[in-house]
Amino acid sequence: MRTEKFKTLFDFAPKSNIKAGDGLDVGNFPFYTSSSILSKRIDKALYNDEALIFGTGGSASVHCALEPFSTSTDCIVAITKSEEFNAKFVYYYLFGNKYILERGFKGAGLKHISKKYIENIDIPVLPFETQNKIVAVLDKANTLVSKREQSIQFLDELLRATFLDMFGDPAVNTKKLKLIPFHLVIEKIDAGWSPKCEENQRSNNDEWAVLKQSAVSRRFFNPIENKLLPTGINIKKEITAQKGDLLLSRKNSKEYVGSAAYVFEEYEKLLLPDTIFNLRYNPEKVSGLYLFYLINDNNYQKVIQNLRTGAAGSMPNISQQKLMEHSIPLPEISEQKKFEDIVFNTYSKKKKVLVSKVEVENLFNSILQKVFNGQLNFNVDFELDALIHEIDLQKKENDLSKIVGDIAFLQRLVDKLNSQEFKEKELYDKAKHGVFQLLKAGDKVEQIVKKIKINYKIESSLILSLK
Repeated sequence: MRTEKFKTLFDFAPKSNIKAGDGLDVGNFPFYTSSSILSKRIDKALYNDEALIFGTGGSASVHCALEPFSTSTDCIVAITKSEEFNAKFVYYYLFGNKYILERGFKGAGLKHISKKYIENIDIPVLPFETQNKIVAVLDKANTLVSKREQSIQFLDELLRATFLDMFGDPAVNTKKLKLIPFHLVIEKIDAGWSPKCEENQRSNNDEWAVLKQSAVSRRFFNPIENKLLPTGINIKKEITAQKGDLLLSRKNSKEYVGSAAYVFEEYEKLLLPDTIFNLRYNPEKVSGLYLFYLINDNNYQKVIQNLRTGAAGSMPNISQQKLMEHSIPLPEISEQKKFEDIVFNTYSKKKKVLVSKVEVENLFNSILQKVFNGQLNFNVDFELDALIHEIDLQKKENDLSKIVGDIAFLQRLVDKLNSQEFKEKELYDKAKHGVFQLLKAGDKVEQIVKKIKINYKIESSLILSLK
């Protein structure tokens, strides 16, 4: 595959002077920072072209903006030089090969990536029509991931609203709760260690790995953010992430320092780095989930972040002493337990969505790898798989217009069922459910399919034949 240097395909736009902290919760335009998550808005747009946005500090991030936007000063904006090159194609390439950007982060303390490094990245060059086809396929797969993320976000917002309703705004203590120093509810604080690790993450749970800072940066525990511990190294501190632990990012970028994560599941051999605290709370005095939502409350996060110290240019840090001396609003333990029950009940629903999200992310990543390894064939398989993932077994009717509107989709769907190509029973059930709905349409299906007639009967499994 032919490649070109990034600088031959893109121009760099003037840098923004807006600080990351100037972002708003509500605004007219997207506001990008060095974060990999777009969560802020702003009222003025600095850029109007389709562009790629790179975060320069902390960890690798890349975004593609298709509408007017602004960025913070810690971003690099790149605009395509030619209308015959699709910026989103390059975005997907770098997103799917993020290690390319990660290699560019250098320096002591808070690492940064330079414009010079970015401009010398090799980018695959394909015909414009092929780029557009690839982007169309990846957009459809990515939409599935976005829908799952929206569902998760809704449940998270529901819990945040419940927390505020029960306990008020903790930053100003609107419920006039008793203020208790951390050291009266936290028995001790453990920190791990940060040995030199492999660049890649562990491939299975039998391998030892050390969590990255990003494992708790986004206010939830992300165990896949880890680095493999080399074999033969003696473990200095066996402080691992365990179910029920409350973790706090004590050293991180200015945006993420002080973020907390609660460990809902059991994990093995995931060591904490020295940049993450494990807050050993007393469950008879405080709920770990109350603390989790308290620390991560949007307003209270600013209170926690005010505990940070650090020289200019270095990564901010929160000391154990300052944290233990800090006082928090503390309701009665009975009220905390009520909130805890609500969280666990909601988490059981969220867990199902998370499992589904992993499935569609695997689909998306599979397509990404096939695209940039030259293995993508432009047939119906990828779009059909995406449509099957969207079928809801609880609905009597699903939007199957794409399937019935294109004979190739219907033919392939039947082929997949006949050849038992589904690795997971849930996907098989979804495909079967969809076919039954199409069959009930009767004349409509037969009219669209013309010479193809579908017969079926139910025994131990679905039998389909095409004639």
